[in-house]
Amino acid sequence: MPPVGVSPSTSEDSVAVDADAITVDTLLRGRVTLLQPVRGFRSSLDPLLLSAFVPPPFGRFVDIGCGTGALAFSLAALDPAATGVGIEIQPRLSGLAARALARNDFAARIAIVEGDVRTSVGRGLLARASFDLVATNPPFRLVGDGVASPHPERDAAHHEVSLTLTEWLDAAVALMKPSGRLAVVFAAPRLPELLAALGSRGLAPRRLRLVHPTPDRPAVRLLLEAQRGGERPLGIEPPLFLRDPTGHSQEVRRMLGEALDEPVMLYP
Repeated sequence: MPPVGVSPSTSEDSVAVDADAITVDTLLRGRVTLLQPVRGFRSSLDPLLLSAFVPPPFGRFVDIGCGTGALAFSLAALDPAATGVGIEIQPRLSGLAARALARNDFAARIAIVEGDVRTSVGRGLLARASFDLVATNPPFRLVGDGVASPHPERDAAHHEVSLTLTEWLDAAVALMKPSGRLAVVFAAPRLPELLAALGSRGLAPRRLRLVHPTPDRPAVRLLLEAQRGGERPLGIEPPLFLRDPTGHSQEVRRMLGEALDEPVMLYP
């Protein structure tokens, strides 16, 4: 999905647009502030859809591959009692998330860790079986699938270059409490693969929602919540349509915290 182009964005300290330039962006009508590169990885609509899909309370959560913080920050803004950790392997992105955190009211409840989740489980803030919710907007394009970005930072965020489906799921299982939840936004065409991987790890899908660009186009994303075992059946929720004939759908506007009579800036 396209990068977030949120609220009016400004280049921090009025620097010229170059390789190190960043923008100061807001989400959820100003409740979340992000710092993002002008060139390189910029957050998409996906983490905002996921944060709206998962019902609170979130308890203590971890965001695997937090990027510049869109998902972790949104979860913290939506649940005033939640605490969490975001882990990100790319130094520039984790650095921007840490800097942006200080600009938000929930800064005391969130920590940003720079590291590889594959080797960080069980260390420091990432204790095993210590999270009520594992949330992730992982890279979900297979290497060689589609056109690779010429920018390595963006390519690593979108393709399974440094984190595959099996790897982030293994980390999620290790980090979840026995009663914990997993929430993920993923590529819709890979649903069968995702379900098989969940089942092989003793995780059962509880809720599923498919995301379509418009009512007449196939799903491009899925939103899924899973837990360990149990007999509760899968609840398949009505599809989410991002656009309708009038523009952005009313549901998307509500999810983003936008008033229905105001323009939505997040999904051009």
